[in-house]
Amino acid sequence: MRGLETDRPDITESAYSVDAGHFQIETDLFKTVKNGTRSNYTRQNFYNLANLKIGLNNHSDLQLVVENYVTETVRLGDQLSRTHGFGQLTLRYKYNLWGNDEGKTALAVMPYLSFPTGKFVAHRSVEGGIIFPFALALNNDWGMGAQAQIDFIKTESGYDQQLLNSITFARDFAKNWNAFIESYYTYQLKAAVFNFSVNGGISYSISDDLKLDAGFNYGLTKNTDKVYFTGFSFRY
Repeated sequence: MRGLETDRPDITESAYSVDAGHFQIETDLFKTVKNGTRSNYTRQNFYNLANLKIGLNNHSDLQLVVENYVTETVRLGDQLSRTHGFGQLTLRYKYNLWGNDEGKTALAVMPYLSFPTGKFVAHRSVEGGIIFPFALALNNDWGMGAQAQIDFIKTESGYDQQLLNSITFARDFAKNWNAFIESYYTYQLKAAVFNFSVNGGISYSISDDLKLDAGFNYGLTKNTDKVYFTGFSFRY
């Protein structure tokens, strides 16, 4: 089999697909997302936010992202409300265009659809998009990833297009240890909303098929999410 390649823990997805006939799970055991100020904010906690993958052939895999349990706290001044339950389902298909088995570069295309199965999406509409992840092997155990993405998101006035672009650098710094640093932005075309974040994290490979990780996404622009998470990836 190929080495264990995962879409987590950074925002930039992997350009490599899961080996044919194999199953892979990548999950946030715990993830917290906060947006707002001390007195007016929204905070969501995700428990076992899992990406379930199966390799279809040598070039593609099918993925189901499941928000198994979500809690949401909204504070508006002195008013506090809490909601909990099942979240969204997202279906994704990844096709590796080149580089799965050889070469210093790899490119994939990954369309997806998100379904409002939980109680945390007010618009109750299907959203979707397409993702183009790219990978480049560098010297001295460094690797680079980049991603272009367009999302079709539901707003009060209909659907808006959102662009996402990211770049990430990762390096093995000790036996079984890896660290990454990343930046990405999103931009909604109609609403003209720009968000920018810097991210970082570490991972530890227990075996060829099991990896633990932890990290953060820190929004630098106003009203951008601040995210902290820990999770694992496992293949068999």
